[in-house]
Amino acid sequence: MMTPDTAVADCPVILRASAWVDHMPKVGTGPHKMIVAVKLDDERSWQLTPEPSADPAVRSLALSPGGPAVVGNAGYREPVSDDMPTAISLTCGGREVARIDRIQVVM
Repeated sequence: MMTPDTAVADCPVILRASAWVDHMPKVGTGPHKMIVAVKLDDERSWQLTPEPSADPAVRSLALSPGGPAVVGNAGYREPVSDDMPTAISLTCGGREVARIDRIQVVM
């Protein structure tokens, strides 16, 4: 079993993290999508999964090994309404390792 300190030591270095909401016009009334992309300094595959957040305005995503991402990358997508998060907290091993404070809206 890994302790939180061991898990954090095994977390990759985040080189770049960005988030945007795709507000491009589309046919129909489907929801817009928020996309999170993370570039990692690591030779393994990683995934981002949603986790509970104490602040409803902050979307918390846990970074963990595995998933379908290309090696050294992790990504996440979810439908969003006009009431989207103001920030995204990226956690690994139970601790925040990065925060995205600017979520761009792409028109």
